[in-house]
Amino acid sequence: MLRRMRRLILIACILIVSAGAARAGSRNDPLVFGMTKDEVESVLQSPLIYLKGPPGSERYMVQGRSTVPGIYPVDTRIVLQFRRGHLTGWRRDWQMRPFWF
Repeated sequence: MLRRMRRLILIACILIVSAGAARAGSRNDPLVFGMTKDEVESVLQSPLIYLKGPPGSERYMVQGRSTVPGIYPVDTRIVLQFRRGHLTGWRRDWQMRPFWF
């Protein structure tokens, strides 16, 4: 009886965690090679922050809250590479935020 109860509790926990992950959304990057800076800003709904690079080969960054499910405070950064005004690559980076206490 105790073994069956443990198994039911384990299954319930797995279902709760998987339901939370599905609800949080595991969206794919909406980015596409060749997008302009204005298109990237509108898709990500965040302003681009200039990092560095000569004219025609700039790197920008977008910073915001991550869609990682769970109770952990996670921020995400996306570094975007533009060449001749078009998106040629990006890198996503996650980072734990410090706890408030």
